[in-house]
Amino acid sequence: MKKEHVREFYDVVWTQYLPEFDASKKHLEIFFKEEEVKDKRILDCGCGTGIFTNIFSSMGAKNIIGLDISPGSLETGRALKRSLELKNIDFVEGDMLNLPYDDEYFDVVWAWGSAHHTENPMKAIDEIDRVLKQNGQLLLALYKKTKLTWIHEIIRKTLLKSPKSCWITISKMLALFLLPVVKFREIFRKKSRKGEKLEELILDWYFVPIRFYYKPEEIKNLLERKGYIIEKYLPGSGRFESASNFIFKAKKVLGKS
Repeated sequence: MKKEHVREFYDVVWTQYLPEFDASKKHLEIFFKEEEVKDKRILDCGCGTGIFTNIFSSMGAKNIIGLDISPGSLETGRALKRSLELKNIDFVEGDMLNLPYDDEYFDVVWAWGSAHHTENPMKAIDEIDRVLKQNGQLLLALYKKTKLTWIHEIIRKTLLKSPKSCWITISKMLALFLLPVVKFREIFRKKSRKGEKLEELILDWYFVPIRFYYKPEEIKNLLERKGYIIEKYLPGSGRFESASNFIFKAKKVLGKS
């Protein structure tokens, strides 16, 4: 699978679905308060629908760029920008593996659930590190590798063989089937990010062409070797350990890339 397949996938998914603005803002505020955003130059790296791009803009960012390889996703972001009448956003088609920006250009890089959909996530992280300023802040969310990861991969690779025209229908059917399980699971573990439809999540779980998984310890060690201080860590964003992102917010202090 190549990045062209990822582009085609998100051209479908992120033109069909848009997370709720207010719920997504509450999630972003777990990591960044308004005073950390105000007057900052920010990169939303792999912005998808542009929901977080627009939220950063509404919180007073000086300038924010939403970068993605999917033209359809970028148009979704632009439409939201127009509806909110925001001015300080640029949506750019680009590749995380070759960011079109100078070294130490951004104050903040937000990379929510994007690097693990590239052909080389470690190179994507290197590129993010390159464009982030000294004392800049990074938000990095990646899929967690667990004992159940191999099961997810069997399901995903099986479902990927189905006709593309059926993917949304299959996701809706699976959402109906899994809804009781999800509601039961919420008794024990709440989802930190709300405002997304279950069928949307299932599409992203099982039909995305490229998906890498990591253990939090290896990413923590990687960031620390690069000279970052971990400011915040969330072990999972979802109801299920095996279907979650883990999240690091980190500050670049030594620049050892």
